[in-house]
Amino acid sequence: MPNDTRNAVAAILYFAVSIIITAWFIEQKFGYVATPTAILLSDIVAASKWVIITIAALVMLDDNKWIFIRRTAFAALAGSCAMYSTYAFRFLPVSSWQQFTYAMVLAMLAMIIFFFKAVADTRLPLKWFAIWMAFLVLSIIVQIKVVFSLHPGLVTNGVSQFFDSVKKSGIS
Repeated sequence: MPNDTRNAVAAILYFAVSIIITAWFIEQKFGYVATPTAILLSDIVAASKWVIITIAALVMLDDNKWIFIRRTAFAALAGSCAMYSTYAFRFLPVSSWQQFTYAMVLAMLAMIIFFFKAVADTRLPLKWFAIWMAFLVLSIIVQIKVVFSLHPGLVTNGVSQFFDSVKKSGIS
């Protein structure tokens, strides 16, 4: 199998597994009373940064196109898998809201590190990384403000109390 084909197949598999993991994670809700529409919108926002950068790579890159896309897909997969650290953080003496937040920060760090590595290893200009970071920040803002209608004072608006009551009741 030619290298481009092998890289394309790997990218498709990585993205597919990442989408499944992320969709399942979002569906778990972790305390959010989310509608099916909000869950779908959350999935779309989560995937949009990857779709945009993949289309850009397909259109703009000639050399290392499929290597870059495969590595980008791996960054998405690493971030999706890192979200499940929420379960490991349950053993720490912190609130459920903090457990969720730490897991999301870990997922973002995993994606940032692996995406930067994809850009650096394929010798693309750092503007690719900067543009993707802008999309990442925008997607986080959209998730927080639009999808879940949350705000910086989230810890005081009842969600944190819901997380903690679920943990205390043994449902978590």
